[in-house]
Parts: sequence; C-alpha cells; structure tokens
Amino acid sequence: MKIGAVGFWVLKNLIIAVVIAIFLILITMFSIRVYTKHGESLTVPDFSGMQEDQVRKILEKNELNYQVTDSLYVLEEKPGTVIGQFPVKDSHVKSGRTIFFTICARKPEQISMPKLTDISLRQAMNILSRVGLNVGTITYVPSEYPNLVLAQTRGAKDIEQGLKVNKGTGIDLTVGKSLFSEKTVIPDLIGLTLKMAKNEMVSLFLVQGSLIYDESVKSREDTLNARIFKQDPDLSGENLKQGSSIDMWFTIDEEKLKNVEAVADSLKISDLSINKDNK
Repeated sequence: MKIGAVGFWVLKNLIIAVVIAIFLILITMFSIRVYTKHGESLTVPDFSGMQEDQVRKILEKNELNYQVTDSLYVLEEKPGTVIGQFPVKDSHVKSGRTIFFTICARKPEQISMPKLTDISLRQAMNILSRVGLNVGTITYVPSEYPNLVLAQTRGAKDIEQGLKVNKGTGIDLTVGKSLFSEKTVIPDLIGLTLKMAKNEMVSLFLVQGSLIYDESVKSREDTLNARIFKQDPDLSGENLKQGSSIDMWFTIDEEKLKNVEAVADSLKISDLSINKDNK
C-alpha cells in the first residue's frame, strides 16, 4: 500500500517528534545525574568535641552546610564544642547537605527558684523535677509537722524564692519528722539506681548515707546508670528510726547484679517458706 504525500509528511513529523522526545529525556536524565552527583557520596565525620570554627573548615572543604539547632550545658564537656550531630558520624550524604549540630552551651541555663517550704516532701520533689533542679541532701529534724519541708538551702545558705540558680543544681531540704521517734521498715534497694532508691527512701522517711562505687563505674554516665548490689543496713536488720541513713554500693557489672539478685530472691523464698511453716 502506497503512502500518500500527506501520510508521508505525518509519519515523518511523528518520527522527528519521537526522536526529539527521546533526546530531551536523555538530556534531562543526564542533567539530573550531574546535578545530584548520582553515585557520589561523602562520609560524615565525627565532629564530637570540635569547636565551631573547626567544624566550618571541614564542612567547607567537603562542600557541606551546617546549622546549630540547639545548645545544652553539660558540665563534663568543653563549652562551645559539638555534643550532638545529625546525620550521625559515618553516614553517607551528598555534597550540599546540611549537618545539624547541638553545641555545649557556654553557661548553664538559669532557673528561678520555686518555693518549696510549707509543702510535703513529695510535692517539693515533684516541683524540683519539673523545673529542672535536683534533690540534694534531705535532713530530718523533729517537728510537729512530719513530712513538711521546713527549709530549702544550698551550701548551708537559704535559697529564697525567685533567686536564679543553675539548672541541675541540687537543692538541700530540711524536713520535719515525728517527735516520737517512730520507726520505719528497711526498704529492699538491691537493683535500683540512686534516683530510684532516693524515691523509695523518701517514702519511708529515710535518707541516703555513703555512696560507694566499684571499679566498673568509670564515668558520669556509668554513675547515673549504676545499680545497687549491696546496702547497709540490709533486710536482715530491724526496723529503723525515721531519719536514719542507708549506705549503698553501686555497680554496672551485670553479672554481679544477677548474682546478688539471685541470692536475694532465694532468701525471700526461704523467708516465705519459714513464715508459712510458722503459721
């Protein structure tokens, strides 16, 4: 079948249009490949502990951008240094990517001291936790108002409401206890962190004594995560007077904790059997 002049012209233009379309697609794909540097990536370095000017030089050399998104005061870190980054080290990114940093603040955040007196110890502890302050030493004194906070101090000096203090500061509390030397039970603190143990002791009107850390505890983070493997007095002792202290030994050695907890569980089972037999 013969193609007329009009048909040939249509077919010719169709072929030309298809060729042009394919050409444009190839150009577009090539341009995108070049623009995005397809297949090319950079490994993000570890910027921890670096000052901002050091970070800037490395990023400029690798054609990367950066942005400081937050600053936190960390006592153990040098002010002005990187303490967090995203993407994290060893991530693979394209040039032009923005790396986000958290920098150690040069000064700690200031907190306005709340009023803690004339409320219960439990309320005072909740307020301190909410505003970013810590509970320091709790001292019990005989009072007609048991469990009431009588004074808020730091270094033997009263801290008045509204005074600016560093975030994370430990506030010492003086709390009333019964005038009649009432007794309380000895809590089982084995396996607890210091924070958990403090909460347990507060509910029983007891205070922390000596804190002893074994050789496995080597850093501040270890100290925060360490758990109790020994206490004095232990559960075999008699009830304590309110306001008494408990000495605690800490470790992050999981094997030591497992052994101690296994012994404690066996003793509890033994005590339970004896109680049943006595009945």
